[in-house]
Amino acid sequence: MSTPCAASAARRAFAAAVLGLALPAAVPAARAQQVLPPAPACCAEPSGVVRLVASASAEVAPDRAVATFAAVRQGPDVAALNTQVAGLLDAAVKAARAVPGVEVRTGGFQTSPHDKVVAGQVQQDGWTVRAQLTVKSADFAALGRLAAQLAQTLQVQGTGTEMSAGLQAREQAELTQMAIARYRAQALAAARNFGYAGYTLREVDVGALQGASPTPRPLFRAMAAPSMEAPGIPIEAGLQTLSVTVAGTVQLQR
Repeated sequence: MSTPCAASAARRAFAAAVLGLALPAAVPAARAQQVLPPAPACCAEPSGVVRLVASASAEVAPDRAVATFAAVRQGPDVAALNTQVAGLLDAAVKAARAVPGVEVRTGGFQTSPHDKVVAGQVQQDGWTVRAQLTVKSADFAALGRLAAQLAQTLQVQGTGTEMSAGLQAREQAELTQMAIARYRAQALAAARNFGYAGYTLREVDVGALQGASPTPRPLFRAMAAPSMEAPGIPIEAGLQTLSVTVAGTVQLQR
């Protein structure tokens, strides 16, 4: 049978044992925190780094003519209008496909209601049905003659030019080569001007071809339909400026 003194001594011994086990675990952590070295400075920009931009451009004539038309009919009977517009579009597509080298693309039908105001109330007053037709060709004169023919039954929305995928690829390859050569020349000149022997590339970005987007002409808003004997609607290519840009940084070397 234990006495109160013995029980008290046992409790004191147990507490001392617990404290004795906890202290060693806390002390090394505090010591480790004290001896950690300061974090090294990072992300500092190294010396001898130069950012450069070079570009190359050329004026190029688009190689495809484009003309856009619309078949439009208005009236109270939407079903009859759809039939009429479909017939106009079908005849135009057949005429376009009869010309060698012409690419034909049709747009979707659009049906819009007409509204009018009577005694302060909005009332429906018929429909407009519209469908679009686009023709393209590398033969500018042939497309101009086709455009004059289609204008007999369709509304001429506009004409323009565009560059084929092949022409864009060729121009991009040539301009990219020129831009890279100019970039390298700039890098070498910078190295020599700053007293370095040469350079190495750090990072470089070769941009995409710019300026090849189609250039549509203004719409023919009140254009009279040309006669079938007319030589055709003139479509001139003109010139577009294409460019490629190369940008990045180089590390100058001793």
